[in-house]
Amino acid sequence: MSLLAKRHLFSWLFVASSLQVSSLHFAQATYICTAYLNVSFVAPQNNETKYRYEEIGLYGQDSPKASVAGNLYFPDPIYGCDSDTVYDIPNGSKGWIALIQRGNGCTFSEKINVAASKGAIAAVIFNNVGMENRVIQMSHPGTGDTVAIMIGHHRGMEMVGLLQQGISVTMAIEVGKQHGPWMSHYSVFFVSISFFVVTAATVGYFIFYSARRLNTVRLQNRKQKQLKAEAKKAIRQLQVRTLKQGDEETGPDADTCAVCIDAYKAGDVLSILTCNHLFHKQCIEPWLLEHRTCPMCKCDILKALGVEPDIEEAPQQIPMPPEMVSFPNTTDDGRSETASSGYASIQGTEQHSPVEEDTAHSSPESKPDLGSVQVDIQPHYDNLAFENDAHSQREART
Repeated sequence: MSLLAKRHLFSWLFVASSLQVSSLHFAQATYICTAYLNVSFVAPQNNETKYRYEEIGLYGQDSPKASVAGNLYFPDPIYGCDSDTVYDIPNGSKGWIALIQRGNGCTFSEKINVAASKGAIAAVIFNNVGMENRVIQMSHPGTGDTVAIMIGHHRGMEMVGLLQQGISVTMAIEVGKQHGPWMSHYSVFFVSISFFVVTAATVGYFIFYSARRLNTVRLQNRKQKQLKAEAKKAIRQLQVRTLKQGDEETGPDADTCAVCIDAYKAGDVLSILTCNHLFHKQCIEPWLLEHRTCPMCKCDILKALGVEPDIEEAPQQIPMPPEMVSFPNTTDDGRSETASSGYASIQGTEQHSPVEEDTAHSSPESKPDLGSVQVDIQPHYDNLAFENDAHSQREART
């Protein structure tokens, strides 16, 4: 894996981890958790035990979401703000729950901490007068492990009335449902699974990318080794020549070695490539091992010597020769054919093959083919002097 790919991978992992931690922290700060209250007491009229199981509580923002149970007691005064607040608790009572009313100018944290200092394991705060059964999520930092919930005003006053009558009330607080703008029972699980899936996909992609690059490099190295091995075979087949004093290559106007740019001297050992170019043997052999072509004309020595390895290459497109178009037999067309036919037309006008001469002598009356007509017809000139020259050449040829 390259350095850049590693940086991208670690950057992505860091960003994904940060997003997961921040999202979980945000989720914990925004979702709310309800509380089930299981209240039981003995009715004095008929000594019948009554139970009430309702989802009427709401855990505070800084409260541990845990279940607790114990006898219920209320303070005097009912707001429980001051440190000298009195709870009418029997001696030796442990694990009791404080029932406190909201208000009187103190914070939720002060109420909860005062109750905890008296031995309470939980604090149930009921709302003010006029709020009916509405509840809010309390903010009470610094209260430690004390469970704190809020309930409505009506339910709180009912419990206070029972306690004022001397009726023992037992309460069990249980964790209820979680609610939030986007939070559900499976939100944390979904965020965690999504994080691991995306991370695994990213790591898998980089592993696949790295493996593919390693495989490509391995194939290229294997191909280079095969080509070098074949190049060594081809180098052993090249002609070698040692220069002597007076050779043409050692003259003042001779060419230099295209690899080292040094002039040839007597005693130098030269390698002759398949394209007849000469180079110093010690200069050209390292070049051929790497490039396998002539430095001057790019001739491939492997193909020229027939030792090319069996390596798949892209099919080469062979250029097709231009199509020959026949034109009417006129003087102007003959001129254009002569001008555009290049090297073949010059050869046709200046020299004729023996076959054409024998054909001309053997059958002077026979009709020549189109190719012969294009070669023999002389171009039209406006200058009469050239026309005379052309007629004289034609007569001499005839």
